Amino acid sequence: MGKTSTMQTQGFFAYPDASPLIGDAIHGAVELSKPKGLKLKPWQTMRIYGFKVDDVVRAEIRDAAVLVADITYPNANVYYEIGYAIALGKPVVPTVHSGIEKAVQRIQTTGLFDTIGWVTYANAQELHTKLMDWPEQAWASSYIRPKNHVQPLFILDTQIKTDFRNHIMHAVENSKVEFRSFDPAEVPRLTAAQAVSEVSSSSGVIIPFVNTELYDAVRHNLRASFLLGLCHGYEVEALAIQYENAPVGLDYRDYITNSTYRHETEKHVSEFAAEVLIWNQKGGRVKPAENRSILYKLDLGSPTAENETQKLPEYFVETAEYARALRAEGAVIIGRKGSGKSAIYLRVAETLSRDKRRCVVDLRPASHNLSEMRESMLSVVTAGVFQHTIAAFWQYIMYMEILLKLREVVLPKSKNNFELQDRIRKVEEEFHLDESVVSGDFTSRLEAAVSTVIKTVRNSGSQADVKSKLTNMMFEKPIPRLRDAIVSFADFAEEIIVLIDDLDKGWPPLQVESHDVSMLKHLIEILNRLQRDLGKRHVKMRHALFMRSDIYEQLVSETSDRGKYNVIKIDWSDGEQLRHLIYQRVVYNITPEEDAAAWAAINPTLTSGDAMGTMIEGSLRRPRFLIDLCERTVSVAVNRGHEKVEQPDLEEGLRQMSLYLVSDFGYEMRDIAGTPEDIFYEFIGTPETLSDAAVRAILAKIELKTSIDETIDLLMWYGFLGVKSANGEPVFIYDRAYDFRRLEAERAKLGADKIYAVNPAFLRGLND
Repeated sequence: MGKTSTMQTQGFFAYPDASPLIGDAIHGAVELSKPKGLKLKPWQTMRIYGFKVDDVVRAEIRDAAVLVADITYPNANVYYEIGYAIALGKPVVPTVHSGIEKAVQRIQTTGLFDTIGWVTYANAQELHTKLMDWPEQAWASSYIRPKNHVQPLFILDTQIKTDFRNHIMHAVENSKVEFRSFDPAEVPRLTAAQAVSEVSSSSGVIIPFVNTELYDAVRHNLRASFLLGLCHGYEVEALAIQYENAPVGLDYRDYITNSTYRHETEKHVSEFAAEVLIWNQKGGRVKPAENRSILYKLDLGSPTAENETQKLPEYFVETAEYARALRAEGAVIIGRKGSGKSAIYLRVAETLSRDKRRCVVDLRPASHNLSEMRESMLSVVTAGVFQHTIAAFWQYIMYMEILLKLREVVLPKSKNNFELQDRIRKVEEEFHLDESVVSGDFTSRLEAAVSTVIKTVRNSGSQADVKSKLTNMMFEKPIPRLRDAIVSFADFAEEIIVLIDDLDKGWPPLQVESHDVSMLKHLIEILNRLQRDLGKRHVKMRHALFMRSDIYEQLVSETSDRGKYNVIKIDWSDGEQLRHLIYQRVVYNITPEEDAAAWAAINPTLTSGDAMGTMIEGSLRRPRFLIDLCERTVSVAVNRGHEKVEQPDLEEGLRQMSLYLVSDFGYEMRDIAGTPEDIFYEFIGTPETLSDAAVRAILAKIELKTSIDETIDLLMWYGFLGVKSANGEPVFIYDRAYDFRRLEAERAKLGADKIYAVNPAFLRGLND
């Protein structure tokens, strides 16, 4: 954008009434702006007599040429107003008082302003001077996406999976409306550009506001406020719902739906989900720009496989690991977070389900409280009783899920078959398969079973009493009858295939309790046992369990027979394979004549070299991170009006990705090892290579709950630190196929003179 003209432009200034220091600087800048090109109107000067405050605020934003918003102290109302202005196409200039301690760190917690940036100031004159060139400072989004008619609902998920959140997800899943979600437990940062993309392409958005006592509540509610502002600006229907009647932002208080119990929550959500299907049939109100460039047309899909279940087949790369998983009789598929396990799971489930002769039991809990069950049991029973009970628990759960899926397969065939109807009815009565059970999902049934175990444990006296009640009352008696019921329906399916994913979701890397791992060990053994038992009764069954590689490593370390598992390891250390993955996504929704131009637009040769090669290295060679980085870089280029990715666009995308990695891994390390969440910031200004003594000196300044040796290992495991190899080249964990023991062995060979390499993918954000 060019300089402001001599004509006076009206700007609306939004800010929280939180600090006299900030208020004085803003009012001083407002006074200085009066005779100049940009006339600033602070919110406190609005005429609100006889009007609703929120209506007046929205009217002021609609009438303004630019929104200036102070975010030094993150505020729900201000975040809502920024989202609303962006959706109206208004330029936005966030401002930050540079003298306020940790102001930038507070802003960076959400990630919303990664793509926007902000203006810093220390006094009224500096703020005024910078705002006079507001077109050069402002950000406006052009990255609007077409309506997603396949997955029309978008949900803002929560970090902590409370009952309130689970009731929302349960109602959505029962509604059968396809949805996308942002899950901060999986992806820690939501940028403004990503939020615009998700909201603008939706027919409806569900936005829960959470209790301020919850962990991560402040960050979540700021995101929620921003998303609600986008919805109102884009005129996209939103269900903003909260548990009970806690205070929310004044700007949107009248738009909040309150809920006080489960039935009420599910009723609100179910009714909204039904409406989404109707809204989805209408044309989108948000119109993409005309005469779009080839870069704008690119749709790389979501970094999260769950958000693209319908589009995934169009550009899924059929790797050797996928082919093995498709054929496996009984396998454990392992990979790091972001390696594409869920993508393979979804494609395997979809591919196998095409053959109607198969009964595919695909199990993915949205949440679970297995760890709570483990803690309750171990508080009153010995390890031996625990192991026995867990084995019976899994046997019961797996048989029940197979039976429910077989019932689902058989039910349509019983329409005119009264004998079959009677068989189904008897099974339903014997195992109490009422509407709440058969209409629920695996998550709700798993949680119900876990709750039963916990309740039984708490109400029991001795260990013998616990064992007797659990194994006799709940498990051992029904198990043979469940197996017999499955066999009785087996003539309707030539093969039963059990696929399980996400049981380790939410468990911290490298710090999982031994008994948590033991639960998965027993699950694998039970799946093998079911396969044998059903096979003896001429029922063919196979299975695949998807888990994180760190969980598997711990599982193997606690198993005497290391070769007993059929392991399929997902490894994307090959840069060319990752390049092909992105190429497939680039060309899938454009004409063949545009393929070359599209690839050239996202992958030009720049001063830093091949753009895609640079992005592959900046993503730690993980598919999810790479897709995210490419999407960020493209959105930057589009919002800057570029026909192709340019060097500054790539640098900005890499900077944003660096902040993502620092944030994501910083929070994970805090949760698993008690390190400060900003541990990576201790390396600001360091060179790219450090001696062992230098690394230890940096870590010695930090209050750690683990030893320095253990902390260094964690930094290497996450790819933040690597080692200088014998030939002087830096080697990170992904250069060794994510095999930490191999990297550890190379470090040991270097002896006392070992040199650590700091990953440039992190340093870009740290040294910004």
